[in-house]
Amino acid sequence: MKKAISLFVVLAILVSVTVIAFTYNKNDEELLISKDNISYNISDKLYGVSLEDVSFAIDGGLSSNLVNNNSFEYENDRLFAWNIDAVSYSVQGKEGLNEINRNYLSVTVDGKGAIINNGYTEIYDYDTYNYNDKKKDTPDMGFKKNEKYEFSAFFKNVSFDGDLTVSLSANGNSEIYKFNLDGYDEWTKVIFQIESDITADGGLLISAEGTGTFLMDYVTLVPIESYGFYSEEWKYSSIRTDLFDTLKGLSPKFIRFPGSIVSKGKSISKRYSWKNTIGPLEERVQTVNPWSDTVKGKNCNNSNSVGYYEYFMICKELNATPIPSVSAGISVESNESFSKMQNDYENGVLTENEWQAYINSIALMPDSKEWEDYITDILDLIEFANGNTDTEWGAVRAKNGSEEPFNMKYLEIDSEISGDIYWRNFDGIYKAVKAAYPEITLIASPRAEVDSDKFKEIKSRINSEYPDVMLGESYFSENGQLFEKTHRYDSYERGGAKAAVGEWSLKSNGYGAVQTSNNIWSAIEEAAYLTGVERNADAVSMISCAPLFSKVNAQSTDVNLVWFDSQEFVLTPDYYTQMLFANNIGTQFVSAKLNMEQQGVYESVTVDTEKKVIYVKLVNKDNKDVDLTLSVQGFGTVSRASNQYMSEVFKAACNEIGGTLHVAPSEKEYTLKNNKLKFTLEGLSVNVIRIPYGDKNPTELYTLPETSLVTPFIHPAFKSVIPCAITLLLVITGIAVLVNRYTIKRRVKNKPSENSGKSE
Repeated sequence: MKKAISLFVVLAILVSVTVIAFTYNKNDEELLISKDNISYNISDKLYGVSLEDVSFAIDGGLSSNLVNNNSFEYENDRLFAWNIDAVSYSVQGKEGLNEINRNYLSVTVDGKGAIINNGYTEIYDYDTYNYNDKKKDTPDMGFKKNEKYEFSAFFKNVSFDGDLTVSLSANGNSEIYKFNLDGYDEWTKVIFQIESDITADGGLLISAEGTGTFLMDYVTLVPIESYGFYSEEWKYSSIRTDLFDTLKGLSPKFIRFPGSIVSKGKSISKRYSWKNTIGPLEERVQTVNPWSDTVKGKNCNNSNSVGYYEYFMICKELNATPIPSVSAGISVESNESFSKMQNDYENGVLTENEWQAYINSIALMPDSKEWEDYITDILDLIEFANGNTDTEWGAVRAKNGSEEPFNMKYLEIDSEISGDIYWRNFDGIYKAVKAAYPEITLIASPRAEVDSDKFKEIKSRINSEYPDVMLGESYFSENGQLFEKTHRYDSYERGGAKAAVGEWSLKSNGYGAVQTSNNIWSAIEEAAYLTGVERNADAVSMISCAPLFSKVNAQSTDVNLVWFDSQEFVLTPDYYTQMLFANNIGTQFVSAKLNMEQQGVYESVTVDTEKKVIYVKLVNKDNKDVDLTLSVQGFGTVSRASNQYMSEVFKAACNEIGGTLHVAPSEKEYTLKNNKLKFTLEGLSVNVIRIPYGDKNPTELYTLPETSLVTPFIHPAFKSVIPCAITLLLVITGIAVLVNRYTIKRRVKNKPSENSGKSE
């Protein structure tokens, strides 16, 4: 028996020594970064953003005006978002404020009445698509304590004798503004400021006391702290400051607007026109938002209070290249039906005449008057952006607030439809633009699956017929598809049209529902994909993730970089991936292969030889740590490095509106020895290692923004377990206390008395 035990001990010692020796002698994986391997230049416009009015991103979000349906122009419901009590009222359209916004509210009072606007309300239960009638009818303007709001509206007095008062209807607000309509025989603008006493959600309340009839139109309520408010260049409108700051944090090198769906409009007869979105707000055309039909009970208009001028100004403020996306003269209604109709035509179900009739119903016909007018609009847009003030549309830009041109260089022709109809219209636009403005680069964006044979045919056609055109792409992935696209551009044909990815997104199935699906796992998958983009930056010139903004509980899409409500916003892990990559990018690619993708590690290396900084992107999709060594050669003596990274234990780790921050970048400092950095790449992590060389001062590198306290993420599966465990622990503790007390009492009861055994 003793021999057996001794043999077991010896074997255990041998195994332990072997394991220790193996661990000690195991070589770390090494990534060699050599100056000799500096390769092609990287586009200085690689990372950008795409702005589109979906999920209240613009109206109800970036736009500073809190009033929904402020001009009674909603086609489906003229009084949407308004509640009116104790007065007679109607929406009328004769002798309105102007020929563009014709509708207005007529109110007749006999005593007292109230008119309230709810703003842009939430409509779903949190993190679901469960429709909630109560939320839809709950006022949801976000008022902040001690902040002032500017109210404005146009009034016309018909026969009203009495007073109107305006207030911010939220419990605790007391300030009111009272006025009358004496002398308001014509449309007159009323404008004043009112302060909130509290931070709370509420509505805009207009109370009337008196008798008679008055008319009201184009109502606004704007926080005076909004970005650009009444500045010289932001003459007509302003934007929500905190959301603008989140946009600024991404340091976009280009901004694409107003989105491929919005840019087309609901039909050819109601097509989107940039000219309808500039000038005084009350003179801008309001149209039905094409996304309106995607959400139950969500009436959406494009008020265009953030119009083409404001989009250009956002680009100017952020030093980003503007990329307007205009329609190819094809309506958005055709997206679902076009493929079927085209298939029927190709298979002989439709005759040639029927096919041409269908084409003419969904698209402008070249050489028609409508087509020529549309071409003129496109050329006028370029003049508006770039023309001197002595040109017609350059003068209009100056009148809007900016004498300086916006230096527009790109124009995207986007229709999300392919085939002959797209190329017919694209060719006409291409020739017209190139004849007038040869310096403008066009981006062709016909609809096609990016990995399909059709896409290859499109690229071949562009290379042969339009060699100076960029190829626009868009794709929406889910459930690991972006990992598969990491090498999409490895075989992308060089020497032809470069890729301009206008929209891409990821739905991370299996982790979270709606808001919470923007988690560390989706951020890791996106980061892995972006390393592939950087490794192929000679083929990809631009890329922008979309959508950017969404209001919580009012979403049209599941995935967004920033979620917001009436009071605040939350940055998702996906946002932080974009932020880290966009703010830490070199000017040239460095070929440096790690060969660890089978172990879940992705990498890209870039260098900025002017700033003298090496950027190493490393992504670990596994939950196991990996020991790595970075070896730097040819850049002189390198002694310091820093890592801006995100790492989590659970794939579902996310940030939620109104909750505690769980996922945000942190930073580590390292010291290199002999130009080598040995470190541990944490599991489930996104990393950007910055290595300054030469005389570069490390303090000049990108600095992470300040965040609130980051606390550990508790997986939802444990949230129900923990209370039970605590309850069980308390029960066990209580039982232990009772048992202990009972034992003590027993001991005291059985203890002999001091006089026991003594005689008197």
